[in-house]
Amino acid sequence: MKKILKYIVAGCLVVSMTSCLDLEPVSSITDANFWKDEAQYTAFNTGLHGLLRERAYTIFELGEPRADIYNSLPFTGEASQGVERMIDNTLNAANPVLSNFGEFYTLINQLNLMIAHSEETDLLDEATRTYYLGEAYGLRAYVYFHLLRAYGDVVLHLDYTEGTSVDITNISKAASPASEVMAQIKSDIAASENAFGDDYSYKYGKCYWSKPATMMLKGEVYLWSGRQMGGGESDYQTAKSALEAVQQHSGASLLSDFHSIFDYDNKENSEIIFTIHYGRNEYNMWNDTYRQTMVMNAANLTTYCTEDGTPLNETELSGVNGTMRYQVEQDLWYKLYRDGDTRRDGSIKAIYKRDETTGDIAYQAPIAWKFRGVLLDGDAQLSWLDDYPIYRYADCLLMLATAKAFLGEDIATEINAIRERAYGADYFSAHQSELAYPNDADGTFYSGNQFVASDANPLEAILKERMREFLFEGKRWYDIRLMGNEFVTKYSTASLDRLLWPIDENSLGENQALEQTPGY
Repeated sequence: MKKILKYIVAGCLVVSMTSCLDLEPVSSITDANFWKDEAQYTAFNTGLHGLLRERAYTIFELGEPRADIYNSLPFTGEASQGVERMIDNTLNAANPVLSNFGEFYTLINQLNLMIAHSEETDLLDEATRTYYLGEAYGLRAYVYFHLLRAYGDVVLHLDYTEGTSVDITNISKAASPASEVMAQIKSDIAASENAFGDDYSYKYGKCYWSKPATMMLKGEVYLWSGRQMGGGESDYQTAKSALEAVQQHSGASLLSDFHSIFDYDNKENSEIIFTIHYGRNEYNMWNDTYRQTMVMNAANLTTYCTEDGTPLNETELSGVNGTMRYQVEQDLWYKLYRDGDTRRDGSIKAIYKRDETTGDIAYQAPIAWKFRGVLLDGDAQLSWLDDYPIYRYADCLLMLATAKAFLGEDIATEINAIRERAYGADYFSAHQSELAYPNDADGTFYSGNQFVASDANPLEAILKERMREFLFEGKRWYDIRLMGNEFVTKYSTASLDRLLWPIDENSLGENQALEQTPGY
């Protein structure tokens, strides 16, 4: 199979003073005809972030469905059509869900190209040149970190391939050990830090990589290497320092209203550190896969209702037209959130059904509600144009709490900041004995609860807040894996010898230097 190397050359749109991505490819060109002026570097940098956006659904798949949020039986009757392989942890070489390593190597190759040309050019002023390098090294580390957590050993491709007969999937090269991949990730993070220097600005907007994003990634990476790869206390200290730098220099803060973080009209707000942008006439969320996998079909709206009996076609759901493949676990509505937690209504919505004979209304299940779409002027149906956060300030606080917990330090400050926002300052103050860490230990609520546990174990307290906070943001599977096998066993159906992903048979055939992931 032969492919022409494509450079995504895109303009940067400005909408309401926000820097956005327009992903319409302008041309397919060879390397010799590019890199002639600053505008081409700018366009290429935009294209790199566009390529990352094309992988947003893959980022979700790698980070969430294998944990305990979903089951594979949608109450509306749609077929799960393969997503059950992740939900039920029945991945195998013939049914790996993801092929060609999630198509990440196309982006990696382009990042390598940007790095090579930005390192040597004299067409850019120094501040612009180094900022582009900070972005490219940071993004490459971010992508390889996904591959590391998904596959363990992966091919390290650090040089770019150019020409008119490029097949990036057919690099005849063996995978490097996970330890070497992690070393490269850390090296790229250091290179990104050095390139950015003291510049913590969001120079092109929060839908572009920045120094705060690199420091968030650094915290996440060193937590993983410390916990999962033997780095121990030294790595935890490095993670803690990186996250404290985000606190001090990023300008990010918690919004007082959880719901407003995700509002269409509040993109790139103060809580956002790095996000994937979606816009009208540009790109729908997950390239429209969100609507095709997480949203009710319009034909079902008259069948179901709200708790007070209002048919769904008479509510804010009236404009939906999707297909539900992922069924949020039915018990999540009652067992994940405690009374007063605003994150429940900001993340999931309860669906009910009226019995035609008795008139009784019975609860059915929750649906995803954090990214609820927007009805734009002139449109008859909702569009899924919500931005998809990769890093936000709540993540900084909870990763910092994780570093402190691994170091045996107190995590009350971070946990209570998250809880105070979740319940509201007045409610939180009035219910300190029930809610403030480490007093969230109601035996009745947590007894037999398959999703969350009390504050008796600080790691459980962190996992609890992260699940409540980050539903549908692609983090739960990574979270339980980070904490350790006992949490994987408790909060997923995964076999411990199959925590990584299988390599698809086509990739194994094209690159015969590869070996199948252990366990498959």
